[in-house]
Amino acid sequence: MRTLAPRRLLASSTLAAALWILVVGARWAFSQLPDGAAQLGNLVPDLVSSSLLWGPIGGWLIVIGLGGAIAVALCHALFTALAARRGALLVGAWFAAVAAGAVVGLAFDVAAAWSSVAMSGPRGILVGEFGASAAAGALWGLVVGWMPGLVARTPAPARADADAAPQARGPVWLLPAAAVAVVAVVAGGVLADQARTDAIQAEVDAQRDIEAQNTFGALPDPHAPGEPVPTAAPASGDLDPQWCTPDKATPLLGEPDAATGHRGLPIRLMNFSDEPCVIEGYPDVAFGDQNQHLLAVTIERGGSFMTQDPGPQRIEVPAGGYAVTYLGWDAASPHGALVTKTVYAAPTAGMERGSWGLDFDLDIVEGSTVAITAWALDPNPFPSQ
Repeated sequence: MRTLAPRRLLASSTLAAALWILVVGARWAFSQLPDGAAQLGNLVPDLVSSSLLWGPIGGWLIVIGLGGAIAVALCHALFTALAARRGALLVGAWFAAVAAGAVVGLAFDVAAAWSSVAMSGPRGILVGEFGASAAAGALWGLVVGWMPGLVARTPAPARADADAAPQARGPVWLLPAAAVAVVAVVAGGVLADQARTDAIQAEVDAQRDIEAQNTFGALPDPHAPGEPVPTAAPASGDLDPQWCTPDKATPLLGEPDAATGHRGLPIRLMNFSDEPCVIEGYPDVAFGDQNQHLLAVTIERGGSFMTQDPGPQRIEVPAGGYAVTYLGWDAASPHGALVTKTVYAAPTAGMERGSWGLDFDLDIVEGSTVAITAWALDPNPFPSQ
């Protein structure tokens, strides 16, 4: 009778692990080539999900490669020892390579799908290509398993004396060691996948920071909380029939002005009707941010560093004439802030607000205080003309 020598078992399983890590390394190396050449990697079995083999050489790549190779070696040794009890050394070691590749591949499939399962339950298994690494591992064992099989087929002659202990049983620690190695592969794969997710998120955050530095205000956030800008403010009383209502007059946004640390912006009311209309007091003004929400700004009636408030008075705007009000505020840093992207205004509270999407930067930010002057006649609305 011929039995499997422990040294042959060790050599056969070590060869299986070396062949496994050789294929994994070749697949990873092809993936690092330029786009066209990287397609050659499709000729190599994908023993480990590409989501687990990320980044340059080192770190998680070494953990996944060595962890998988150790698991393949232990599983191969376990399955070979079990098959050797029946004396089928070549076929047994060949089958052991198929089984070891499939078991370790399945462990990597579980690791790659772990985050999806954690979020979606069992349905997460349907996301991606669950089972692909197990199938590739079985195919790998079928193709290369004859080589470890040839090594295992060279046995040591059995001892003739009755006291000789049968060697085909294999070390009793192989089963728990192989189980621990497979569990370690799953754990290492889960950690590698999480590290990849964290690295991607860090890259996205860094890109957002770069964009934010080159963007006026914070980047738009479609999920940001906030309230839409109301179409009108509550009316303080009934409107006079002679007032400059929307069928007689319309607000026009002017050009901003600036001094050191201070800002100003005119809003004019043009009477486009054939008859005079009346306006009194202060306009209704609001601001919208980059997320199309109402910007939290304090509105104060009165003048500022750049504006003078004439006080509320009843004025008559002639046909084709203009009234004007001025907004004044102090400069503020827009970096990372909610800023004004839309200005809303109505001649007085209770009327429907018109709006202007800005094609210039306006540093009225969240928390700013804006002073508004009362309406006054504007005898020279376009001084440069």
